[in-house]
Amino acid sequence: MRKRISAIGLMILLLCALWPSVLFAAAEPDCTLTVSKTAAVVGDQVEVEIRVRNAQDWVAYELNLSFDASLWKTGIEDISFMTNLQDGFSSIVNPELFSGGHVRAVFTKKGNAAGESGEVVLGKVRLTAQANGTDTFTLEKIKVGQTGNHWAAYTPNVGTRVQIGGSSDGYTGGGYTETPAAGNEPTITDSMLLVKALPNDAGIVSVKIDLANLQKAIDKLAGTGLNIVLETDAAAKPKQVEVEIPLEQVRNAAGQKIKTVSITSSLAAVALNEKLFAREEAKAAANLQLSVTQMDSSALPAAAKEQVKADTVIYDFQLKLDERPITVLEDKEATVELPYTLRQGEAGHKVVIYRVSANGQPEVVKNARYDQAAGTVQFAPNHSGQYFAAYANKSFQDLHEAEWAREYIEALAARDVVDGMSDGQFDPNGQLTRGQFIAMLVNMFDLTDSTAVSSFTDTARDAWYYPSVATAQKLGIVDGREDGTFGVDERISRQDLAVMLHRASKILGLEGESAAAAAPFADQADIAEYAAEAVAAMQRQGIVNGLEHQIFAPQGLSTRAQAAVVIYRMAFPG
Repeated sequence: MRKRISAIGLMILLLCALWPSVLFAAAEPDCTLTVSKTAAVVGDQVEVEIRVRNAQDWVAYELNLSFDASLWKTGIEDISFMTNLQDGFSSIVNPELFSGGHVRAVFTKKGNAAGESGEVVLGKVRLTAQANGTDTFTLEKIKVGQTGNHWAAYTPNVGTRVQIGGSSDGYTGGGYTETPAAGNEPTITDSMLLVKALPNDAGIVSVKIDLANLQKAIDKLAGTGLNIVLETDAAAKPKQVEVEIPLEQVRNAAGQKIKTVSITSSLAAVALNEKLFAREEAKAAANLQLSVTQMDSSALPAAAKEQVKADTVIYDFQLKLDERPITVLEDKEATVELPYTLRQGEAGHKVVIYRVSANGQPEVVKNARYDQAAGTVQFAPNHSGQYFAAYANKSFQDLHEAEWAREYIEALAARDVVDGMSDGQFDPNGQLTRGQFIAMLVNMFDLTDSTAVSSFTDTARDAWYYPSVATAQKLGIVDGREDGTFGVDERISRQDLAVMLHRASKILGLEGESAAAAAPFADQADIAEYAAEAVAAMQRQGIVNGLEHQIFAPQGLSTRAQAAVVIYRMAFPG
């Protein structure tokens, strides 16, 4: 068998040698790494899954994974590579690289077999832990071949972290128990299923929710939110929490009795929306696994360390369905609450969340909101991965000119939604153009679609506003004028601002009205017919309001401060 594998490896290696030395330029694929466990003990086997999005007709690839050779066994029998891709063969080549902390694996299709496109799991590398420490697996380089002998090379440099601590003696290496102490039954109320659990020697709390107890909790549920609470001793400070939830009962109750399932621990609170359980892959899964791991900033990629304070706490969130990672989250399928204590002089509206992106750079999560009473910041992540709370102390020198709008403007600046004009000035009472407002609106809600194309005759493809205007046109937020223009450089009227907000709110599913109908504006008759419904809806939702004497001034021009306020109100109602 070993001879056969060696022969296949040699064959693929020979194929690699034939790859052209000059490779064509192609759209950059989005590569991600996930591990079967982010906290392990000596003796554990850990699988590193390599996944790619935006693959285009891939018929062959070579991937290069680096690791800390001092923490893992590096014998030829200790490291393996597996793939579920069909109609081809794979192998590890150059196993002599193991001792230097490098795995090179290759795959190629047989004959004329069709290539792989879209989101593809390239394979998994399996290693065995041999020493305590923290390691970051890094996908350094990948070469891919497409039908027609086209080749490309990329350097993703994406990573994922594993912490190894303790020995496997007396520990099952990630096994679950719902009742760590004998006879310690969970507490079930009409809103909560509480499980007491202690961390093991590696600082891991692992809980598997029992089918019968989950059903009891659902049957007893009074509201539409089931909260699974993991309680530990006050002295116990876990570094990782893992919980497994059987899905059949949740699916049966989702959308009717259950709207959300929350998992609350000393590390974080994660609420899973019914939309997640309605996914096609969730309908076929038996169990959902959630892990939250607390790390310090030293575990971050080098690119992020320079931008993060040394005492920053990082949280790694991983969701899986039957151990298959969920990498992308959509439409608020999950919301997360992290603890954050304001330091002296800090203000809650400047507390934000950052995600560590695939390239190691921190990216602001614009939907994060701080709850000062609870001392937590809540956000809806769009990916599994690493997140942290931080204080973005951004302001402008001239906000005293519109003090009523200071908090809104600073909050949007902290989220990289608005910038100043020059020399630390925001010009809050200055007027803004239709293009500027659309850019703010699209940026706040991360709507930018790189494939969108604008047909407006007054929008230049190389202009800074083009992606935002094109996106807004594609979504139906703007539709332009009869002469084919958008009026990108014209000042925006208050009624047009309301129309764009109203259309965006419907697209985003943010429509909602206050209990009491709002009194009509004194100049209601002056509002154009095309804008009347939008102005009324935005007024009822508390997003727009009048000026002095209950006048709306529909033809009046909106200021930069006014635009910042209405966008913030729509993003963070209440």
